[in-house]
Order: sequence, then C-alpha cells, then structure tokens
Amino acid sequence: MSEEQAHPPELPAEAVARPGEPGEHPLSVLLFAWMRKPMIARYAMICLGVIGIGLIGAEWLISPYRIKDATNVPGFYGVFGFVAFAIAALSGWPLGKLLRRPEDYYEKRSGEAGRDR
Repeated sequence: MSEEQAHPPELPAEAVARPGEPGEHPLSVLLFAWMRKPMIARYAMICLGVIGIGLIGAEWLISPYRIKDATNVPGFYGVFGFVAFAIAALSGWPLGKLLRRPEDYYEKRSGEAGRDR
C-alpha cells in the first residue's frame, strides 16, 4: 500500500460538522449549523426589508397606471396584509390574559366529593 492509500485526506475545518445538541443528526448539523449564529435573524430581516422596498420601488417605476385610489398605491396590499396579520396575531395576547387560568388551577383542592384525596 502506498502512503496516500493508508491515510485518507483530511477535510478542512470548515467542512467538518460541528457537534450539535445531543441526539442531533450529523447531517442536520452539517446543513443547518450556519443558522446558529446570533446575527443570522437580523441579516435575514434586513435582506427581506431591502427586497421588499426594492420591489415596491420597482413597481412604482414600472407601473403604467395612474393612482386613482388607495388600492392602486404600490405596496398597498403588502402593507395592508402585514397590518391585518399583526393585529390578528397581537390580539391573542389580551385574549390569553383574559382566558388564561392560574398555574395551580388543577392542583387546588376543589371541595368536591372524591377529588380531595
């Protein structure tokens, strides 16, 4: 056997999967380890914002129609949908406060026969 066949070539440090959480599949570590960096969410939001503003600007420049009402404003449906979804999602917070039971709700003595053992 030659020297090359006896020892396989070593991979660069970037190609070797970093250990993940216990029980995590090595392939998922290899594919998604870059998402563990703390700034990735901020970069993703900045990219989405820039793309959105760029698309609205492109629509403003390319659109051959004159604006006659609010629905013809470039980006109206995107902004309207975002605001409507935000209202729907944020309305769950006061609704949860209103309907939520105390943490020890099921552990309290009820006073009913047979349940206070």
